[in-house]
Order: sequence, then structure tokens, then C-alpha cells
Amino acid sequence: MAMEIVKINDKYEEIIKKTAEVIEAGGLVIFPSDTVYILAVDPTNQKATDKLLAFKNRWAGKAISVAVTDKKMAENYVELSDNAKNIYANLLPGPFTTISAGKHRMAKGIEAENGTLGIRIPDNKYIHDLATALGKPVTATSANLSGRTPHYSIESFLKTLSLKKKRMIDLIVDAGKLPSNKPSTVIDATEPEIKILRRGDLITANYKTLISKSEKETGKVAEFILRKIQNPNPTLSLDRARGKPLVLGLSGDLGCGKTVFSRSVGKILGVKERITSPTFVIMNEYGIFNPSKSPFDKGDLKNIKFLHFDLYRISGQYELEEIKFWEQFTSPPAGGLTIACIEWPENMGKENFEKLKKLVEYKAINFEYVDPTTRKISYEI
Repeated sequence: MAMEIVKINDKYEEIIKKTAEVIEAGGLVIFPSDTVYILAVDPTNQKATDKLLAFKNRWAGKAISVAVTDKKMAENYVELSDNAKNIYANLLPGPFTTISAGKHRMAKGIEAENGTLGIRIPDNKYIHDLATALGKPVTATSANLSGRTPHYSIESFLKTLSLKKKRMIDLIVDAGKLPSNKPSTVIDATEPEIKILRRGDLITANYKTLISKSEKETGKVAEFILRKIQNPNPTLSLDRARGKPLVLGLSGDLGCGKTVFSRSVGKILGVKERITSPTFVIMNEYGIFNPSKSPFDKGDLKNIKFLHFDLYRISGQYELEEIKFWEQFTSPPAGGLTIACIEWPENMGKENFEKLKKLVEYKAINFEYVDPTTRKISYEI
């Protein structure tokens, strides 16, 4: 089947019907959503799913989200916890992907390796009408190759594709240039406390991307970013004089190298003791009293306090109070500097997150899988 492009405003109902027919036949469709253009296939069709994974250069085991019309349709494919039910009732439809335990009714490669499934109910007439016409979910993964930027126009998307990739597409539904909304926020509702695995608006400034294929390379990326933050920033010495800490907020895919990055930062700063993960204790503190090798030292530092936080399992405000979270950033070491790596900063809640950014020099760093051995690390500039 040759690739066909249709404008969504031309005979709308016929286009939705045609799109549903292509998907039912196992086709791959580029389709507009409330966030970005998506790759739409039938997630219960194995051949269609394999085609989608091949197109994205994505390995089976990294989940593909699906869009449904409503909670009733979702319940045919996932088990909804009380947390999930609250999310469906209060946040959906909207730009959220809710992770729940799957019922294993999808083709292989849609659910994650742990059997969970991400469900979307977009606030978008196009997708709602398409899923209604199909009577089943449709994949809602962004229209880009793994590790590449999502697209808001068909023109920009097609420019990134080889002829071979273009031949894999059966239909493109063009709705023009979409608003530059961020990809959906991903919420894990499988545990007693919900966790935000990706916040769509976390990186708000311009950012650049580096690639890591090993822990050693992640360490080099950490050193590069530390020096990049310091060297071109003439205001940092003024912030230091005011005692303003530096916080690196590490977000992104689970198991993608955030802890390795944090350990590397500590070692670069001169931490001699073994840097352990604070997953269960939330915070580890390391004092560095000889910071002469630090990329931040210009001969005026007496000491550096390095903090390593992991907020993945944080379950309430009281836990921040127990570790005296705010005091860590309002009481700098005498004649020194506080530097912190915070994994999963979005899990502290929006109000706390905004408060933190006002207190510190905050830099967002995002981690994303490109393939099983390659990570994309994006940082603010």
C-alpha cells in the first residue's frame, strides 16, 4: 500500500472512517493528537505492532501507550487501582498517560516487560472519534524515531525519514501545524503512592542532547555538563557569594542512568567515600573539605556540601520535613557551596518544585532510552 496524505478538514467523517479501515487492516497511520503527531496502529494486531516497533527502531519491552475513548474501554485492558480511578475521574481527558497493570490482551511489545500498560484519554476530538470508530484502543506513541524529537507538523516529520521509512507508512492524516504542547505527563498508578515518571513540562528552556552508551560515558557527560554550567555563567560566582545552591534535577525514563550520573557528579566534586543510592533513605549527604579539583573552585571555596536525593518513593510532605529538606538549601556551608543531584524532582509536587526553583540555581537534566544500551541525556543551556 503506497503512502497517502489526506487533510483532516476535507470530509472529516469520511477521513475518520478511512483511517479506521487502514488501521483495522494492519496499517500504520500518522495522526494528530492533543500533544504531538502520533503513530497509530491496532495494538491488538501483532503484525501491526511489529511494524510500529520497526518503524520507531524501538525494542519490545519498552511500553507503547494506547489511547481509549473512556474509562469503560480502558477497563477492558487494564486493572484500575484506586489511584488510577482517581486520576481518571479528576485528570482525564487530558495530557496524561496513566500506567496500570495490564490484562495481557495486547500484542507483544505494547505492554512493558513488567506487564503494565500506559493508557491515554486525550482531550482531542480526532483521537476520540477514531477510537470510537475502531471500537478499541489505538496506539498513541509520538511520531518520531526513538531518541528523536516529537513533531508538530507533517513537513518536519517527513524531513527526518529515509525513503525506506516513508514506505512503511500507509496513511498520513494532516491537521496542519499543531500547538507546541509538551508530550503527556506519565503517571505510575500501580503502587500505593502514585509516581510521576515523566513530567511533560519539566524541561522548559532550550536544551542540548548528549548520547551515552555506557556508565563510563555517562560519567563523562556529567563532567561535561558541570563544566558547561560553570564556565559560561559569569553570574554563578555572585550566586555563590549569596550562598545560592546549585541543583541538578534528574528526570526521565526509569533505570536510565540517573543514579550513575549522580555518583559521577559526587566523584567529580571530590567525594572520597562510596556514593550509595538513597532510594530508601531519600537523602545522602557528603561533605567535601578539599574542593581544589572541583570545576566550581576558583580558589575561594573552603568546602562543598554534596547532596544526593532520590524522590522516587517519596510518599508525603512529612518525609521532606523529616530530612529537613528546605534547610539543606537555606543553610550553606561556611565559605562553601551546596551542590545537589535530585532524582525524580517532579515527585515532590508542583508547589514544592516551584518553591525549590526559587531557592536555588536549578538545572533540568532529562534521561531517555534510545535503545537498550543507549541513553539520550538532555540538559538546559
